[in-house]
Amino acid sequence: MIARGKARIVLALVAALVATAATVLLPYVLGQLTDVVFAGAIGSRLPSGVSLDQVVDAYRAGGDDLTANLVARSGAVPGHGVDWPELWTRTGQGFGLIAAILAARSTSGLLLNAFVQDTVRRIRTALERTVHRLPMSTVDGGRRGHILNTTTVDVDNLATAIGPVFVQLPVIVATIVFVLVALGLVSPFFLGVAVASVPLVVIASVLVLRRARPHMQRQWSTTSDLTAHIEDVYSARDMLAAYAAHDGPARNFDRLNTRLAHATRAGQTWSGSLSPIMTVCNALVFIAIAVFGAVKMLDGAVTLGALQAVVMYASQLSNQVSSLASTLPRLQSGLVSYGRVREFLAQPAESAPAIDDPPPTSSGRHSRPPRIVFDDVSFSYGADRPLLDGVDFVVEPGQTVAIVGASGSGKTTITSLMQRFYDPDAGSITVDGSDIAGWTRTEARTQLAVVAQEPWLFSGTVGENIDFGGDARSDVIDEIVAVLPGGRGTRVSGDHDTLSAGEKQLVAVARALAARPRILILDEATSAADPRSELLIQRGVSELRRRTTSVVVTHRRSTLALADRILVLGGGRIVESGTLDELTASGREFARLQGMPL
Repeated sequence: MIARGKARIVLALVAALVATAATVLLPYVLGQLTDVVFAGAIGSRLPSGVSLDQVVDAYRAGGDDLTANLVARSGAVPGHGVDWPELWTRTGQGFGLIAAILAARSTSGLLLNAFVQDTVRRIRTALERTVHRLPMSTVDGGRRGHILNTTTVDVDNLATAIGPVFVQLPVIVATIVFVLVALGLVSPFFLGVAVASVPLVVIASVLVLRRARPHMQRQWSTTSDLTAHIEDVYSARDMLAAYAAHDGPARNFDRLNTRLAHATRAGQTWSGSLSPIMTVCNALVFIAIAVFGAVKMLDGAVTLGALQAVVMYASQLSNQVSSLASTLPRLQSGLVSYGRVREFLAQPAESAPAIDDPPPTSSGRHSRPPRIVFDDVSFSYGADRPLLDGVDFVVEPGQTVAIVGASGSGKTTITSLMQRFYDPDAGSITVDGSDIAGWTRTEARTQLAVVAQEPWLFSGTVGENIDFGGDARSDVIDEIVAVLPGGRGTRVSGDHDTLSAGEKQLVAVARALAARPRILILDEATSAADPRSELLIQRGVSELRRRTTSVVVTHRRSTLALADRILVLGGGRIVESGTLDELTASGREFARLQGMPL
């Protein structure tokens, strides 16, 4: 696929250069055609039987040097009109060049478009692959809006620079070089006139683009911030409405929007100033060539056809310089987005990400429940954020262990370590005596089913979300589906507004039941459930206990009552352990967390 892309861009460039060469040759051929017609028009008016030199001498003897100069350079044959064979030859050459230009440009355009779209597709694929390989710490610390902006807006803007980099800029440079060479062949004098403006154009381009670059960088970084802000506000619109808190986000939006407008205006002002500067330079060159060309022709230094070719070359040079003026800012803007995309792709990947794992040899379903051991496990999110310090506990096969603790004590972190979203800094986590650090992430996660406090459901139907876990059926799943307004066909939107928080938790529990896991993790899975929903969830957990070892993060006493043992986290360690009755009677940390008098 990459080789095919390289072949396309090489062929597109070759076709574009062919069109360029034909475009540069066309003025020469048209100039020759003009000379044929001009020579025929003059020759038909001259007396036959004499030589051209004799006619020229006669005009000079009569004091008409101007006509003598024109006749001398015309190549006319006295008494003969247009050389029709030569005229048709030049006409055919002109039409042939025009056809070649059209064919080559069309071919180049089609190949370039195919290359650009294929390149953009591969860039988006690389971005998508990178997202799945980012460490969880990177994902947790970022904003979804920035990723969305990079994979959409920045890629689209980058696409506008691919054509200029690989084809348009080389063609512009080649055209300018070809035109200058052609001018030099026609007349070194006109070449000097054209080249005189080059230093001014180069200096202006460098100064303008250097001034525009920081504004373009601020434009695209602010666009990313604005995208992230809109995504955040849209996701939290219910909360904003409930608290009537629209003013703060609106002010932040106005600030970002104003900054974006200023950056865009400044960048476009500087970039836009390049075109007028080059237009003025081109106009001066064109006027100089036209004036000096007319004088040269009247002096007999060049023919009418040569003057016509020079004027056309001057026009081509002007067009290419104008194209360069419009291409360079677009190229610079695209390169800014390229830098942002490249920076995203250069982020360090997670070691042995799950997406690269081979398919597991066995999912572990329908197997006996495992024994889970946390042995002196320590973990921190950074040097300044220690969280777990020597955590030890054992969950026997088929047991349900509940974990309680103050907010930020590390309860969810323990479940994240079990899922290998992170690995312990010290200690080990074993399942049936096997350290999960030696497993692939896929092997670890296929043992698990997880129901989080805020479960994520995919857009589609409830049935499709449940079947994502597996195709198992049970009475509890049927009861959960029955309480939903549309049963398995209940629609779920992207942001889940069609279901209440409790209904979402029910669907997530049904999905976990369908997965038939060896290990079940419930992280505040009943926090939004009403009594009936909580009863259904408890029945589901009880159904799984025959074949599942369960870890439950909860503070609900009704759920804690189902646990075989409760672990109390405090200060990064397990500070208490026991049944609900034992911990309640102890009057220590657990009682404090439950709001009971000590």
